[in-house]
Amino acid sequence: MIQIKSKLDCCGCTACASSCPKSAITMVPDEEGFLYPKIDMRRCIECGACERACPILNKKTVISEKTEGYIIRIKDNKILYESTSGGAFTALADYILEQKGIVYGAGYDNNMRVVCKRATTKQQLQEMRGSKFVQSDLGNIFQDIKKELKEGTTILFSGTPCQVAGLLSFLRKKPDNLLCVDFVCRGVPSPGLWDNYVKYMENKYSSKIVGARFKHKTYGYHTSTMKIDFANGKTYYGSGRVDPYMKAFVREISSRPSCAACAFKGIERPSDITVFDCYEYSKITGRKDDNRGYSSIFVHTEKGGKILEVIKSHIEIQEEDVNSLVTENGVMVCNSAKPHPRRAEFYQLAEHYPIDKALNKIDPITLKDKIIEKSKRFLFKTGLITVARHLNKGKKVEVVENK
Repeated sequence: MIQIKSKLDCCGCTACASSCPKSAITMVPDEEGFLYPKIDMRRCIECGACERACPILNKKTVISEKTEGYIIRIKDNKILYESTSGGAFTALADYILEQKGIVYGAGYDNNMRVVCKRATTKQQLQEMRGSKFVQSDLGNIFQDIKKELKEGTTILFSGTPCQVAGLLSFLRKKPDNLLCVDFVCRGVPSPGLWDNYVKYMENKYSSKIVGARFKHKTYGYHTSTMKIDFANGKTYYGSGRVDPYMKAFVREISSRPSCAACAFKGIERPSDITVFDCYEYSKITGRKDDNRGYSSIFVHTEKGGKILEVIKSHIEIQEEDVNSLVTENGVMVCNSAKPHPRRAEFYQLAEHYPIDKALNKIDPITLKDKIIEKSKRFLFKTGLITVARHLNKGKKVEVVENK
């Protein structure tokens, strides 16, 4: 049976729980709020299905058919604005829906928990659009996908590299009617920490949260902002400089333990397409960057390449050297993030305090941070924010998760 001897060796992908023929494994939160498998020994028959499904225990060397690099951007300006970068996910998902297929990706439940959801209409794609810096709860999604694939339905599954690896390990093979899209990931904070943040914000604004965008283009693509919408009509904006959740994320204080030694890094991946940011568009192409966002993508398979060819009328696209995209935009393609030295202490504090108080004991938000944040609106309106960003370049680590 599956045994978690070290939390570095469990990514929480649910492949073990999904594969158990006796439903003897459930995913339960630890003290940090991350989900890990728990075995009911009264049901376990020691068949070994859970061990065989684990993508870490059974990691295979991935040799892509031929990885190709591109920069793309969706032509629909409304979708582009709502997307984290260039709208690559939506362009791919739209095509799958037009083929009467189903899209699985991260969205929100009624309590603002980040969960894997199922979309059969373009309207349902809206909440899947954009990055969510929380480990999504997959529930029994792998079993649902397996059933629909056997029925011949075309499926797009979008998730972290470990979730994609987990699904494929659970399925044992990649069916022709499954398109897997992963993204370059720096790490995932816990659902428990996100719940802490939601409660903190709802208490602060005396209203329920009805929408969240982790990298909203409030001040353009290059200045990411957390945007929270409340039921009372109020809207909050805050960057990783002053927002406690985003600061914990960008400072590497909140990611899952296994993210520090991610088993799924590299250019070659089991997915069909990998999506990530394209911050250095001008440097790579020599063209002007209009600060509205582009996506870097890797196409790993013939299947991915054929779909990209079909959607060309809906996107701007240019082929680029894979290594250039990695060098300029993909520091996290092959590298795991180094966790903050006081990470464990932060999570211990977050068990007992609201997230703002827990973070301020580890990495305080300063008056200088607040003054800089206040100045952004003026800098954006005057166009000086671009100058400020160039002056600050190299002093911070950019976020590279993307949809």
